[in-house]
Amino acid sequence: MMKKVVYGVMFVVAPMLSYAGENRTEVGASLGTPSGINFVLKKDISGFPVQVSGFYLGEIYGIEAGYSFYRNESSHFRSVQIVVGTSVIEEDAYRAYVSSDTFVLQEYKDEKEWNYLGVSTTFQFGGFYIEPGLSAGSGDYSSPQLSLQLGWLWSL
Repeated sequence: MMKKVVYGVMFVVAPMLSYAGENRTEVGASLGTPSGINFVLKKDISGFPVQVSGFYLGEIYGIEAGYSFYRNESSHFRSVQIVVGTSVIEEDAYRAYVSSDTFVLQEYKDEKEWNYLGVSTTFQFGGFYIEPGLSAGSGDYSSPQLSLQLGWLWSL
């Protein structure tokens, strides 16, 4: 169901927007950190270039915010940003044990979380972008972690 909604929104919105360009508000979609499938917003707010990405997919969700401290709109190497975020994955888990000569199989949700601070870089080719990064933080995963977003941006 969610896949149909995402495709529907992209097919309706895509023709109405131009490709990402210089000094504009950009919206888009990506695959990768923090939630697998992400909605992306990049905007200058009072001269401060910020970005937010994330989504809620039921068992996988996350949000990431960043500030671009280096930007070059005339190069494919677009920006370097500091990011902060959280990513959560919920999984079905099972526990088996014996209690009073009875075998018990218990189902529960196992939640794995990653809260992080990191640095990422953006390489942009028209509307397509790649954003690799490195983050350090706390949670159920070892630190540091590599991050990656692959997506498409449109200018408003």
